[in-house]
Amino acid sequence: PPAPAPDSTPADVIDVEFLDNVYETTHRYFPKCIGSSTLDELSDIHKRVFSLKSESNLAQFVTIDNGKPIRNKVTVSMDLLEISKTNHIIVNAMQDSDRSVMSIADAMYTKLGIRPTINMYVSPRWSIGLSAHHDPQDVFIMQVSGSKAWDVCPPINAGANLPTRVSDDPNHRLYYRYDGSVMSSVGCRSYNLTTGDLLYIPRGFIHAPYTKSQPSVHLTIGIDGDFTWLDFFKGLQHTGSLPSGSDVSTYVRCLNERELNKLVPHLPLSRIATSTSSSSSSSSS
Repeated sequence: PPAPAPDSTPADVIDVEFLDNVYETTHRYFPKCIGSSTLDELSDIHKRVFSLKSESNLAQFVTIDNGKPIRNKVTVSMDLLEISKTNHIIVNAMQDSDRSVMSIADAMYTKLGIRPTINMYVSPRWSIGLSAHHDPQDVFIMQVSGSKAWDVCPPINAGANLPTRVSDDPNHRLYYRYDGSVMSSVGCRSYNLTTGDLLYIPRGFIHAPYTKSQPSVHLTIGIDGDFTWLDFFKGLQHTGSLPSGSDVSTYVRCLNERELNKLVPHLPLSRIATSTSSSSSSSSS
């Protein structure tokens, strides 16, 4: 593919073709689509973030044990850079704590009207991170440095209906973890992400990441399906899709708090607005 613009971010893959044929439909690999300036800003981000660990942000740091995240194990005295050479480290909610990650979140919000959650995963070589599972949100996997392999499989069971919830209880209908026998029977595809690559995985699709000869740092950009009517109206305003002179408060006043907090279909705001505008024009002609 042609070299991306220096400031290209994951948001730049979101176009009409992506929304029509890929979004919440299938996975897609985008090789070398992240710009050089964007990658430069993220250079050694794990070292930067590890150095800022303190009592006030310890909850952001998570380790992995036996394929599952383990919280509340990281202490201020731990040398995370040294630990990450043999263990996986997750840093949650990076979209609110790092300037370079904030800009990626802002770009995604402008495209979809949804502000993503962005977590960083730091993995040693020759290791398996989280065991095979599906997520309750769409994710973009952005490889920042090193490489990581991904097995991605079609959704089955609880993952088949674009889930917005998961359960750790194996007997619950929303259970989201899978063993190797499932992975070998449902027709998976493998990808090997290197620096600057991007992988989109819709919620419900099974995936299992692992490293080979290189360590890995990647960002998982989560687009949550929990999208309320209040989010909808704010997104329309942010993307400039409200009629000229309109304010979001005009629409919000039409619904009480309970109604505003109800979930609405997870749809691209600009296309809803365009469709609504077209219908209005047709009606008035």
